[in-house]
This record gives sequence, C-alpha cells and structure tokens, in this order.
Amino acid sequence: MEEQVNMKVETLREDGFGEEKYFQCFVAENQENDSSKLIGYVLYYYIYSTWEGKCIYMEDLYVSPAYRGRGIGSRLMGSVCKVAVEKKCARVHFAVLAWNKSSIDYYKRQGAVNLTETEDWHLFRLVGSAIDKMAAKADV
Repeated sequence: MEEQVNMKVETLREDGFGEEKYFQCFVAENQENDSSKLIGYVLYYYIYSTWEGKCIYMEDLYVSPAYRGRGIGSRLMGSVCKVAVEKKCARVHFAVLAWNKSSIDYYKRQGAVNLTETEDWHLFRLVGSAIDKMAAKADV
C-alpha cells in the first residue's frame, strides 16, 4: 500500500530515535560482503487497556518478499512478545487487512484471536478535519 505512505524519512527518524520516542522497533538484516541490508522490521509502541493495564500495539511487521518463509517474521514478532513478557503487558494488539488471508492464517496459527470474529470489535480512525472538529470540542 505504498501509495498511502505520506511519512517522510526525517519524521520517522525523529519520532523513533529523537528526544521523545513514539515507537520502538526491531530490525532484521542480511550481512553480505561487509555490508548489511535491511530485510525486515517490526514497529511497536505501548498502549493502555482500562481492563487489563499495559499492552503493546504492533503497528507494522514486514519481511522483504525474497526473505519470507525463513522464520524472520516469527523472530521479529517473538521479539515484541518477549518485550511484552518482560514489561508485564497483558496484550499484544495488531490489525490485519481482510484481504491478507495468509497473514490472518499465520497469526491464528500463532494463537492470535480475530476480535472482529469473536467479539465484533471494529477499528475506527479519525483523520484531518475530523480530528480538528473534535479537538475544538475540548474543554482543557
């Protein structure tokens, strides 16, 4: 979905590695001829559940197509889950597009529960003018 990416590299660098960090990540690299090539990553951040406390939201898990099927994605996701265990997080949340059947099947095999199917939760988003309109209602 490259056509929907509006992020600049500088913004990503500042948000993840600047003074105030909005996300954390793990990367997978392939070492060849004294150089390394990024072949995968997982980006995550902390969220909070009023029902269960600390949680992690796994925003993005990606492995380059040429390197898929080698367990790299499992190790990246495992790294996030290890952080969740170490930080005593109750949940690891993530979203998957409905058309991505292979990923849905993979996550289910790992024990993930599709909340749309089991609890009828729906994911919503505010953007642009809708955020501005709601912000104007704030009494702070």
